This record gives sequence, structure tokens and C-alpha cells, in this order.
Amino acid sequence: MSSVPFGREVSMKNPKKVRGAGIYSGSYEEKGDIKLRIATGGAGESGLVGTLANAFLAEMETQPDFEPFAIVWIKSDTAASFNYLAENAADLSITYHVMAESIALRQGIADRSEYAWRDHFMLVGPRSDPGKISAGLTATGATIYDLFSRLFCAAVESADSKQQVRFLSRYDKSATNIKESSIWSAIGQTPWSHPYSSWYHRDVLFPFDALRTAARLQEYTLVDRGTWYAVEAWVREEMTIFMEGGDHEEDLLLNPAHALVCSYGENKEMANLFVDWLIRPGGGQEVIKSFAVNNKILYSRAPAIGDTDAQADERSGVTESFGAFPDRTGSK
Repeated sequence: MSSVPFGREVSMKNPKKVRGAGIYSGSYEEKGDIKLRIATGGAGESGLVGTLANAFLAEMETQPDFEPFAIVWIKSDTAASFNYLAENAADLSITYHVMAESIALRQGIADRSEYAWRDHFMLVGPRSDPGKISAGLTATGATIYDLFSRLFCAAVESADSKQQVRFLSRYDKSATNIKESSIWSAIGQTPWSHPYSSWYHRDVLFPFDALRTAARLQEYTLVDRGTWYAVEAWVREEMTIFMEGGDHEEDLLLNPAHALVCSYGENKEMANLFVDWLIRPGGGQEVIKSFAVNNKILYSRAPAIGDTDAQADERSGVTESFGAFPDRTGSK
């Protein structure tokens, strides 16, 4: 038995079964046995996980004695992704919290962590900007803290108004929820604490649904770039970007993704093969840096040793791109 975060224990002999949100089998109609279980959230909804899975399978098909198999995506947020590793429900998790990843390694839940790609947080909100937070962008060196401070003041001042300025929080222990909570705390505010702030809209939703809700209700929210450009066009038509993260490692809105391999996963060998391919410049990194939806590159590749900031930022345009593969939902 192995101790895990949240005080749970897991039996390596009895892995937890979790229903998959997507299943991928490359060019084969017959899916075959599931040989890899990947847990993550937004990158699955955007189509990146399916695209990576099918590209990996295409390479595996060139190997001698290849037997068709399937890769399943388990829909989860960052906190649940750690739990799925601990419960042996996933062989591999893509997570977005460096400290929690370090703890998972120390506790023996995972025995390998690799930088997979870079996503980026955005502060978005109604095009009408009822909180007038865009005015904060005129200040030299304006940061996300400045915008959240303006948003807080506007929300408090409009508390009794019919058109209250509101912020939507996913409130689900996801990387996005953890990030926005850290920003609020950094400016000395905890709107989720007693007495509860009426303008702080807590809604436990996955990324796409959360962004749709914010658009319908005309609320500000924090979202990742992958979700923003992969969601339906009407959402972006209702909203606008006020600040977006870049690739600099010190950027407050950088959202680095790491691949963690379960120490005792059912398909540990395949998980390691996938991660080997994922971090290879001509393998998964080539797919990531070219992955586009709606003609927009969604992610940046993981930083290479010796990268400068200018060399690392590869999201300026689209040349050849890997589009999202059709998602065949199901589970085994």
C-alpha cells in the first residue's frame, strides 16, 4: 500500500475503473485493447490529446509485430488527475501544478515527470468591459494583479447595481481555479471566504462549459488559451481578452503542463514509451507546436535547453498545422 495526497490509499492489484471521455485507435477501425490511459482536462477538450494519441499510434504502427491497441482519455481536472494516478485509474496524467507534481514524485505516486508543453492563462470578459479594467492596461508595466485589483473595486462598487460586475470561478481545484485563487490572495482578497462575496460566481464546470457560462452571463473569468480558441466562435464574439500569458518562465500567466507516469500503472511500459515520444523534438513536440484549431496555434512546445525567450515563443502564426482528429467517444 502507498500513501497518497488527501490521505487515501491505493491497491496496486485493484486499479480503479474510470469511464473514458475519448478513445483513439489511429488508422485502425478496430480499437483493440486499451494500452494507455491518459488523464487530463482542457487539452482533451481542445483535441490535443486525441491528436497526440493518433500521431503516436501512427508511429507505433511502423514497428515490427505491431498489434492494434487503443488509447483512452479520462476527462479530469488537475486535482482529479493526481487522484487517478494514486488510484491506478490512469497510467499517465497531464497536470499543471509544479508543487503538487513534486509531492506526487516524493510520495511515490509517480516516478517520472517531463515538461510536456506550455499553455497560457488569459483574463477574459465582456466586450463592454463593465468593470472598466482595460483602463488599467494604460499603465506602464501593468500586471495581472493590477487588473484583478480594478476588477475587485468595480465588483464591490456595483454590488447593489442591477448590472453587477461579476467574476466566474470554476471552483473545482483545477489548475485554473488554483491560479485565479492565488491571484486574488496575492492582492489581499479571498472572495470565497465568509462573508461570501455575491459578485464571486462559483460554478463547478469543465473549461468549455465554464467559458460558455461566463459568456452567457457577461462575467469575467480566467481561462487557458487552448480552451479560448477551441470553444465555439459565439463565445469569443461575446467576450474579449484583457491579458494573456507568454512563454517566459517567470510570466504569472504561464501554464506549464507536465506528463507524470504512474509508478504502478497497468500500462507503465506504454506510458513511458508515449512520454519518450512526447518530449522528442521530431515526435510529440512537433505535433504540439503545430496543433491548431480555427487557424490558431493553441500551445507552445516545452522549452528546450538553451532556448531564449524569443526562440521559445512559437505562437506568432500558423504554417503547417495538425488539426484535431475526430473524437470517437466511448470506454472499455
